[in-house]
Amino acid sequence: MHFDYAQCKQKGSVQLLVIIAILLFIGGSVVYFLSSQKKNKETLPTPYNSYNNYSNQSLGFEFQYADKALAVKGDSEEEFNKRGNGNFRKNFKGYVGYEPGKPLGAVAVLDKTASYETNPFSVWVFDNPNELAVDKWFDNYWYYPFVWGVFDWTSKSHIAPDTEATISGQLAKSKIIAYQPGKPKFIYIKNKDKMYLIRLFEGEGDKLLSTFKFLE
Repeated sequence: MHFDYAQCKQKGSVQLLVIIAILLFIGGSVVYFLSSQKKNKETLPTPYNSYNNYSNQSLGFEFQYADKALAVKGDSEEEFNKRGNGNFRKNFKGYVGYEPGKPLGAVAVLDKTASYETNPFSVWVFDNPNELAVDKWFDNYWYYPFVWGVFDWTSKSHIAPDTEATISGQLAKSKIIAYQPGKPKFIYIKNKDKMYLIRLFEGEGDKLLSTFKFLE
């Protein structure tokens, strides 16, 4: 057999060029991928860029809200009475014959109107030492302090929470009160020895609810 050194050398050179081309292609692809990843990280905002996180250790919950459009304010039974020009606890007791649940605290998320009547999201937290279930709590206290004066015991069931959902791992029951301005939704959630009453309005209120979590 005749050994053609020139032909062998030519084949070796071709193979070497192919290997170099493959390596250059791989290297270029890696550089492109890394640069595109860096570009994405620089141009795509993180979910928290325009949001603040509100956390309340004593009441045991947290949520996120738009930092420029909304503001979070503490609320209380006393402030609620001032806004309503009355004593809702006294009125409730006079109507049903016993005290409503003991509020531990409340939080309201206000929009630019700063109206507590139509604010998108409110959370009231009540002491629930006997760990009553949602249905029993509603049977006792209705939606105090927001809605309770139905003035007809037999018709109270028409506003009872009847839509179930899971919120932050806990069973919640809700009801939309269509006859109130803006058709607010009221949500009850029992968590340990506390009862949470959330009032929200469709839209921004739903967004806030989607970020609501109980603290460990």
